[in-house]
Amino acid sequence: MNVFCNPFFIDFENEFEIIKNSFTDVIIQANELIRFIERKIKELYSWLKIYIFESSTEEIYFFKELKPKLVSRLIFYKNILKLESNLPIGIKLKRKCFEKALDKVYQQSRKDKDFYQYYRSRATSKDEQYFIRSNDKSIVNHDCSLVNYDEKLCSTHDYKVAILIANDLLSVHLEDKLEKINNSCNIVHPSLKTNLNWTGNKIDLIEVIYALHHQKVINGGNIDIKDLAAHFGNFFNIDLEENIYRSYVDIKNRKTVKTKFLHHLSENFNTKIIEEEH
Repeated sequence: MNVFCNPFFIDFENEFEIIKNSFTDVIIQANELIRFIERKIKELYSWLKIYIFESSTEEIYFFKELKPKLVSRLIFYKNILKLESNLPIGIKLKRKCFEKALDKVYQQSRKDKDFYQYYRSRATSKDEQYFIRSNDKSIVNHDCSLVNYDEKLCSTHDYKVAILIANDLLSVHLEDKLEKINNSCNIVHPSLKTNLNWTGNKIDLIEVIYALHHQKVINGGNIDIKDLAAHFGNFFNIDLEENIYRSYVDIKNRKTVKTKFLHHLSENFNTKIIEEEH
């Protein structure tokens, strides 16, 4: 089937969006998307091994536009999974982690700046060299990783394009994270801190936070539980981030009523309403 009308990529985008929008937790989302993309890449490679391109224009389009976009998603979400799984506790450490990752992306772009400039300028003069497969291409002047590349599945530069696209996505993600941290820090500036203090048990507030997160009543559920805990902690002058996951495990392991605080909260409020009616 002609790659210009191949339904594979349309179906991929539709399935990708469905899976992406099905999870609010960034780590679970990344895991699910990685499994999905890896499966789709295997399908694509099976097709690619037997497909004969109708023209050099079609082959260049596939290896310059279609394949890199697909592979870039895999690279991006693997980076997200690694980043978020190893994210430290505390705003200052998080900011340092995001800034370090952003600097790494910048340094990587400088290593291959000539090709990056070629691709970003939409140049086409070297497309046949970069994006047409050939089993007799010399690898003397290329990356050592090309020693093992499969000439049926790869051109010499399609993976470089995928890395470039993935780094662009990662840069946006990291800048967004840093902006949220900076905005959060501005909100909880010492002069703006509230005088409201949580005087109940810490685990009770965490129970409320998880209930609100599960109910998707804050940002439609599109907020990470740790970020939500940080905002509640800042508002009520209590540190919650370090205990958030551990406390959730303790809540789930309760022998009797799991949502003990919410249960008492509801009972007491109902009692208050009934008393005022009489």
